[in-house]
Amino acid sequence: MEAAKRGLHFVADGSSARAGVQFLRGTGWVADIPMLVVVAGDDAAVAAAIDAGADDAVASSASDALIAARLAALVRRAPGRLRLGALEIDRVERRVLRSGHTLDLLPREYRLLLHLAEHAGQVVLHDELRRAVWGLDFHPGTNVVAVHVSRLRAKLDRGFAAPLLHTEKGVGYRLAVPENAV
Repeated sequence: MEAAKRGLHFVADGSSARAGVQFLRGTGWVADIPMLVVVAGDDAAVAAAIDAGADDAVASSASDALIAARLAALVRRAPGRLRLGALEIDRVERRVLRSGHTLDLLPREYRLLLHLAEHAGQVVLHDELRRAVWGLDFHPGTNVVAVHVSRLRAKLDRGFAAPLLHTEKGVGYRLAVPENAV
């Protein structure tokens, strides 16, 4: 099995398509990134990959044009932008704007912000963030979440009158939902 660099497809033989999809989902595959599976096999292998949770699948004998067209269709259907007041997150481009200013986020900061934005207005527990953003089902005994939240807060809230990212001491973090958010 070969995972693509951008996370859009991987190759598996027909018998391991289910295992491959489950493996990718288990490694923290972000649900809003479409999964196209290219399988070595027939229609049964394609069906097995889709049944296992892939968004779409094609046989490895498919033309490059067909694979590209299917990828383009998946990207078009994926939820594109998340807007919370002046905060805009483009899931396809992986770009974040606040009041029209681009925020230069590292990949982990982006995933952290996206997870908080998907739960805007709610307190997100430390354990949930470790699972969703780092793929950890245990407490590593470090302050990894607090460090990344601090870095994200510096980029997200610096230079703005009202902070969006709030700490719920001892519990977790909350991304504020602005009054004018729809």
